[in-house]
Amino acid sequence: MKLAFTMDDLPLWPQSYPPTGYCAAGIVRSIREALATHGISGVYAFCNSWPLAEHPDCAAILEDWVNDGHHVANHTHAHRQLPDVTADAFIADIAEAERLLAPWLTRAPMRLFRHPLCHWGETQDKLDRVNAYLEAERWIPVDVTSWTYEWAWNRAYLRATEAGDTRAREFVIESFLDFAVAQHRHDHAAAQAWFGEEIVGIALGHNVAFFADVASDYFGKLIEAGVTFVPLSEALRPPVQPAVGSVVSDRFLVLQQKLAAAAGAPTAQIAPEHQDTYARIVQMAQGDRR
Repeated sequence: MKLAFTMDDLPLWPQSYPPTGYCAAGIVRSIREALATHGISGVYAFCNSWPLAEHPDCAAILEDWVNDGHHVANHTHAHRQLPDVTADAFIADIAEAERLLAPWLTRAPMRLFRHPLCHWGETQDKLDRVNAYLEAERWIPVDVTSWTYEWAWNRAYLRATEAGDTRAREFVIESFLDFAVAQHRHDHAAAQAWFGEEIVGIALGHNVAFFADVASDYFGKLIEAGVTFVPLSEALRPPVQPAVGSVVSDRFLVLQQKLAAAAGAPTAQIAPEHQDTYARIVQMAQGDRR
């Protein structure tokens, strides 16, 4: 299985701040170190630019990211989802991000854009207008074929940590590493079945505290399981790339799931053998550690 790994929401998680004991720079530094340890280079971070307007020192995070040989891409200014705003407002957010992120965007080999929450809008008119803008401005839209829901594990992890529950904390870490392998395999098989051929998957991570703490183990576990990490350019090819932004979708789904749902043939989101684990993590994220 080949995967192109990407990040979302550098330099800060949208309109939020790291928990006690963490800082934005430290989280990203840990992820950078994990990537370096496992020889994964040229990773695209789809960035929001709002932190740069409010906290100019966040520029150092992006500078360090690029100096490590990674790249910056456009994820809008304020992370507003297309279904929640007008097409004009959404386009303006893309343009504002380009303005503020220009020092790093211009150093990347490709002009890439990702919709916040991978939403493609709730009306065809909105989607058409945004697609036309992206094409006119030479932005290449990039979606995701697999994610591991690390944001749910992050909430469970922080609750266990805050409660001093070492056993729960260890369960969160161990369950995530097993889940990640199974979920990537599940998503890869579903994408291959949908497109009818072997594809290069696009994976996604977020700069949350939990992922920073487990990133090196995550990459190592996947490599041990037979995953080969490749440049994103290898994934941006037919039949995957032409499908991005091809149907109206306001649901939080990966690429093949959006396409299948639009075709009236929805597929399972969570790897079947780990649905109970995922449900348990959601409970723990809500504060139930029993």
